[in-house]
Formats: sequence, C-alpha cells, structure tokens
Amino acid sequence: MSVREKTKTMSFSLEKVHPQTIQELIESLEKGRLPYPPRLTKYEIARIVAARAKQLAMGAKPMIDTSNIGTYDPIIIALEELKQGKLPFVVVRTLPSGKRVEIRVPELQRLEREFNFATEY
Repeated sequence: MSVREKTKTMSFSLEKVHPQTIQELIESLEKGRLPYPPRLTKYEIARIVAARAKQLAMGAKPMIDTSNIGTYDPIIIALEELKQGKLPFVVVRTLPSGKRVEIRVPELQRLEREFNFATEY
C-alpha cells in the first residue's frame, strides 16, 4: 500500500459543499473549533508567492494588468495577483488525525474576509 493510499484527503470547495456542511463550517469558525486556521499562514503566503513568481519568471502571462503596478518584478506581480484573489492555487493541510484538507486560495481568502482574519500581504 502506498503512502498516498494510506492518507485520507478531504477536498474543500465551497461550490461543491452542501448548505448543511457550509453552515457547520461557519458554526465551527464561530465556536473556535475549526482544526485549521481560516486564513493563509505566512508560510503558505511565502510558498504561493514564490511558486507564482517562478512561473512568471519562466514566461507565464500575468493574470493582472501590470501597467497599473509600474514594475515587471515577478515577486511584486505575484503578490498583487494574490491580493486580488486571481491565483487558482490549492493549499493542502495535513490535520493531526492524518486527514488532508485541500482548500482553494480564493475560498480561503473569502473566509479570511468574512471572519475578519485577513492579513496584509
């Protein structure tokens, strides 16, 4: 049995979650019983920006209008893409129980804003 088969993955997408599950998620947030922070950690932000900056440096097209920024620095462009919620990345977190939770970055940013956990990027 491979390592991938041993770990259970729980995919989290608000578009596919039933209303009861969303309500349970909100109740867990309000009671402080969520097993993971409803925000991007500084380590996740660093990893996301680094991965996107590398893509940009290798020739990927920016997802935002770079003429408004005034620079072609891939790190600054990646940070701005993250701020605007344009990055389709997925954060994978392993819980103490061994389950893996996959959360799309824009959905996690929406939870940050909704529950006032937002951090400055």
